[in-house]
Order: sequence, then C-alpha cells, then structure tokens
Amino acid sequence: MRYLFAIPLILIGSLLIGLTNDDIGDKGNVMMEIIGWILFLVAIWIGRKKQVSKKQSSK
Repeated sequence: MRYLFAIPLILIGSLLIGLTNDDIGDKGNVMMEIIGWILFLVAIWIGRKKQVSKKQSSK
C-alpha cells in the first residue's frame, strides 16, 4: 500500500528536478529543484519504512 504513495512522489519529484523553465528565473528553478528533491526523499522514506510485527509490539 505504501508503494502507491511512493511511486507517484518519485515520478513528480524527478519531473521537478529535471524541469527547467527560463520564464520563472533562477529562483523559480531552484525552488522547483528543492521541492523535487524533497518529494523524492519523502518517497524513499515512505518506501523504506519498516513494519513492526505484532509479536514485538505486544511485549
């Protein structure tokens, strides 16, 4: 289930990292790249989150 959230975040993040537009200037490009990296890292964090088994949580 968590991959349903991680995969679109990876795709959107990589799109924003690779996208450049001269109309928005340097600040806009930097902001889009920062947002892209944040989405990419959140997707990695969601995808790598470990599940705790019920046996360990009941102790």
